[in-house]
Amino acid sequence: MAQTTLGPNFYQQVFADAPVIVCCLAPDGSTVAINPAGERLTGYRAEELTGHNFWRVLFPEDDYKQIVQSVLDTLKEVDLLDYEMTVTTKDGFPRIISWSLIGRYEGDELVEIIGFGNDLTERRQAEQERERLLHAHEHRSRHLQLAAEVATSVSTLLDTQELIVQTVEKIKEAFDYYYVGLFLVDETGEYAELRAGTGQAGEEMIEAGHKLKVGDGSMIGWSIANGLPRIALDVGQDAVHFSNPRLPDTRSEVALPLISRGQRIGALTFQSTAEAAFTDSDLAILSVMAEQLAVAIENTRLYEQVQQHAAHLEKRVAERTAELTAVNKELEAFAYSVSHDLRAPLRAIDGFSQALLEDYASSLDAAGLDYLHRVRTATRRMGQLISDLLKLSRLTRGEMHRERVDLSTLASEVLTDLATLQPERQLDCIIAPGLAVEGDIRLLRVALENLLGNAWKFTSKLPLAQIEFGQTEIDGERVFFVRDNGAGFDMTYVDKLFGAFQRLHAVNEFEGTGIGLATVQRVIHRHGGRIWAEGKVEQGATFYFTLQG
Repeated sequence: MAQTTLGPNFYQQVFADAPVIVCCLAPDGSTVAINPAGERLTGYRAEELTGHNFWRVLFPEDDYKQIVQSVLDTLKEVDLLDYEMTVTTKDGFPRIISWSLIGRYEGDELVEIIGFGNDLTERRQAEQERERLLHAHEHRSRHLQLAAEVATSVSTLLDTQELIVQTVEKIKEAFDYYYVGLFLVDETGEYAELRAGTGQAGEEMIEAGHKLKVGDGSMIGWSIANGLPRIALDVGQDAVHFSNPRLPDTRSEVALPLISRGQRIGALTFQSTAEAAFTDSDLAILSVMAEQLAVAIENTRLYEQVQQHAAHLEKRVAERTAELTAVNKELEAFAYSVSHDLRAPLRAIDGFSQALLEDYASSLDAAGLDYLHRVRTATRRMGQLISDLLKLSRLTRGEMHRERVDLSTLASEVLTDLATLQPERQLDCIIAPGLAVEGDIRLLRVALENLLGNAWKFTSKLPLAQIEFGQTEIDGERVFFVRDNGAGFDMTYVDKLFGAFQRLHAVNEFEGTGIGLATVQRVIHRHGGRIWAEGKVEQGATFYFTLQG
């Protein structure tokens, strides 16, 4: 194969077109030649460098002699010298150049140095920017993680002061700040009181009752008043910052408002010993922490209020329980008195009346006998009133025992008992099947006995009584009812129906003491329900009631 010979023109073309610096230097460092790329990168024309010491022109005067000597010494030992160095262009800008130097010798004598320089400035700047961004990303990630750890560690605290103290301590520990403090606005809204501060300075200021006026020139006062963050990158130059003798090393500070549900409740201060220590990223993270902390503080305050209300209610319940216990004891004493002390004279009146009728009936005229019969009737009626009153009081005091109760079965049993007492009566009875509830079967039987007993009583003058027990729905609520076609009542007096001893019919029309519906109402109320009635005179009545469970 034929060999190609490269002539001088080829090397001259390579020298001229090379994209890197190519220069020829004399052994003393003076410039012999430099290519166009070298002119562009250094800013010097070839004629400005030729004959001048290459290193002296491009490097600081204090360094060039040392550089020259180092190059010459190294070239004696190696064929190729690679190193990286920053040069200064004619315009005064630094450029990072990667050099490769080759020494040409004639015998042992160095006669020429050939240098190749590759500009790495943009590459190094890109690498530095990547490093900066990576560091910023790592810094932000670490702070986000620390912020999450702080939020998690204090999220379960329900005591406001404990929450505040632990939060500032954890922030200082996690972020390694010089000082962290937390202020809360007082009840007047005029001042912000320091409630937690780190280190000895924090303890001293809290002990001294340190507080700042909202809206004044301080970082905290301004931040709360405006509801905005305030940053002092250099506390010596920032006009809104006032130096604190207890924190002499503070050089930069951030104040962040604590805002919850639109209310400015306080502010946080973060202080560093370095100037411009807080970046936009730091501010964003700290702002999120401040928002979370404000909500946490409000939650603990609400919890404390609930606890206070609960304690107050417990105290009131205890007081009311004591009062009710005393009332129940009085009722028991009253019931005992009614049962024994009042019944005794009634029995005496009834007994002596009976004796008069038996022993002295012949001595009395018709009027006297009538009076005596009236006395005995009134005595028996008084005895019945006392019995009904005792029953009503027992309904209030007795303990309830809830179970599954079939109201349909109870209603059927009550009407069967009534029909047995008056078998001659004609009755059209309708009882809806399967009406079951949760309740006290004893009390519910009493309620149905009274409601169905009233329906039985007030239909007694009709040739055919119609009584119905069933269920309906009113406004989405389950409602039971007892309906009859009896005497009914005037709705004008409906409010008197459920009062004790209240009667809407005369005794000579229908017997009774007027205690039955009051008893029913007590039973229904004890089951968490309500009762009401509708009626028309001589057109019957309907009693509605609800039950809880």
